[in-house]
Amino acid sequence: MKTLKTIGQFIYVNFKEIFTYLGAAFGGGVIGVIIMSLILATTDKPIEYSTIGTAFALGLTLIVFFFAQSLGGQADFYVTVSMNRARVPYFFGRYILLVIDLLAAVGAAYIVNVLEMNVIGPMLSTNGEVEQLINGVEPGLFTALILSVPLLIILFTALYVLFERKFFWVLWGLYMIGALGGPRISIAMKKNPGSIPAQIGESVMRLINMGTTAWLIIGAVTVAILLVADILIYKKMAVKL
Repeated sequence: MKTLKTIGQFIYVNFKEIFTYLGAAFGGGVIGVIIMSLILATTDKPIEYSTIGTAFALGLTLIVFFFAQSLGGQADFYVTVSMNRARVPYFFGRYILLVIDLLAAVGAAYIVNVLEMNVIGPMLSTNGEVEQLINGVEPGLFTALILSVPLLIILFTALYVLFERKFFWVLWGLYMIGALGGPRISIAMKKNPGSIPAQIGESVMRLINMGTTAWLIIGAVTVAILLVADILIYKKMAVKL
């Protein structure tokens, strides 16, 4: 009972952080809609509306989520342990809170997508068509991501506590690879199908579309591995004051 009480207290005290991710999702959506509106307003050709707002909503949320939690979680850990709170209840409380944060942000991005597909897109499109940039995700993949990404964030926090600025630059490098490589792969898949970037993109798409059962198995294994790794690291992690 004491463990459950500690978990509940942690979630209650930190629950307001959910508004950060709701703000990132809706803010990214607004930015995307504004950009698409400007594109449509500055061209004479009839073109379709692309759901950039949805892409920006998810993209900005992920950036804020990974950087804020991976780097900011260090302070939470130090404060919790310095107040003689048990580490394992803190760990599970933070995990549950991150799952809630992620679900809320994805829900906000979904609302942006519905508005773009059914209201904003048809209203602004100059040829009456709307292109959905991000299609539906396999239920198994969605479940795997929702349950495993928070554990990955917690692992990143531990690595930042252990390696500090060195890990920050590693995280920044991974972000830049995704930010610069993703668009190039997407363009190559459309304009140069036989190229290496296009083949990488096709491989990723095959991986994404493996099916619900396959992703549930992969998700369960990933969650188990990350869970064990996180608990072992957090039990031994020293507090630097």
